[in-house]
Amino acid sequence: MANIQKRGNSYKITVSGGYDVNNKKIRYYMTYNPPEDLSPAKLKKELDKVAHEFEEKCNLGYVMDSNIKLIEFIEIWFKNYVGNKNLSPVTVRGYQNESLKIIEELGHIKMGQITPKHIQDFYAKIKGSTGVRGGEKFTVTPEYLATVASMKQKDISDKAGINDDALRRLKKGGNTTREIACKVADAIGKDFDTLFMSTNPQREVSNETVLHYHKLLNNIMNTAVKWGVIAFNPIEKRVELPKSDRKEPAYMDDKEALAFLELLEEEPIKYKLALNLLIFSGLRRGEIGGLKWSDIDFDDKIITVKRALKYIAGVGLFEGETKTFKSRRSIKLPDFVFDLFKAYKVWQLEERLKVGDRWQDHDFIFTRWNGEPMSLDTIGGYLKKFTDKHGLKPVHLHSLRHTNASILIASGVDLKTVSSRLGHSNLSTTGNIYAHVINSADAKASDALDHILVTKARKAQ
Repeated sequence: MANIQKRGNSYKITVSGGYDVNNKKIRYYMTYNPPEDLSPAKLKKELDKVAHEFEEKCNLGYVMDSNIKLIEFIEIWFKNYVGNKNLSPVTVRGYQNESLKIIEELGHIKMGQITPKHIQDFYAKIKGSTGVRGGEKFTVTPEYLATVASMKQKDISDKAGINDDALRRLKKGGNTTREIACKVADAIGKDFDTLFMSTNPQREVSNETVLHYHKLLNNIMNTAVKWGVIAFNPIEKRVELPKSDRKEPAYMDDKEALAFLELLEEEPIKYKLALNLLIFSGLRRGEIGGLKWSDIDFDDKIITVKRALKYIAGVGLFEGETKTFKSRRSIKLPDFVFDLFKAYKVWQLEERLKVGDRWQDHDFIFTRWNGEPMSLDTIGGYLKKFTDKHGLKPVHLHSLRHTNASILIASGVDLKTVSSRLGHSNLSTTGNIYAHVINSADAKASDALDHILVTKARKAQ
């Protein structure tokens, strides 16, 4: 049982760890500084909780002090923090990729010796480099095309452990990540630089990338404080961060969207449905990809979001959870969207009959030729060709979600309803993202009141 002693404004927690080889009693210690505003009952509950967690870690051999190196702490952090958080595989992979650079630069430093200057220098080094966060993409060389011309695509994909679609994209001039390119080069048995070339080798690192690293490091350090490894977080409020360079979300106004939809009328049914659906539903691209026919209520004209289609390099497409709990939602859509669903379903059944028993029935709406879920990059590529062909404003798939929200807000739909339809976890998220549209709508409201209620006499004053 852990022993708790008050020491001024803090508490010393002691746990007995048995005896060492010299029959000397082993004790583990940690200091806990509780929030100042806790009631006596809540303070006791919080102390008991912290002491219990510390005792469990002692018993499991996870007790650490400030002499542990950052690389060792990160390994334990992944096992005992990330592993218990039920995070999405995409988030975990992102943490893993970013932690590699952190370990490379800072992993050798002991936790208790990490200073704000260490972190500041690390951020400066990231900002001064290129392609740190894995943004570099690769395309194939003529040598690659000549080499694979005599090889079976399935043999390459099986040996590399990747999806056939990745190879098809490469043959058509598409891009891929370094990880997949390396796997393909190994499978073919030729030098990487002979088969692939970078499409953006001088890609400048954005402020957002630095902020991503900061968010991860801050999370790690806060956990270290909570576990009693260090007394305070050397990052929080102690390093200078760059300003976010996130751009205002691209979107179309109502006139641009109307012109877009009119031109879309002549497009193939698959793309006609997908792009209409993205504009009228405001769903995320992964949510569209994860839709199944069982999610469509043709009677009440409602679609239900239950999952999201996700992608990890080297793993491929897979069904995953929605971004947040509130992202699981039902949305009512206009009748004509369901007419498109019906027309598309007839077309899909005809395509299914063509491939016979090669069809993999997973009930997905948007599929490849064999029924497997379709990458939304396919729709994204079509969208670019469509806007280029008609000289429209360049937009991407997520722009259609912003278009949906912006038109709703500008039309006077209340923010809570918009937030619910978008599947945001809280109202403030919607307000922050669409502040520019809200301000514009507010200005129009002021002008309307001025036009209706302010008399000429008052305006003359």
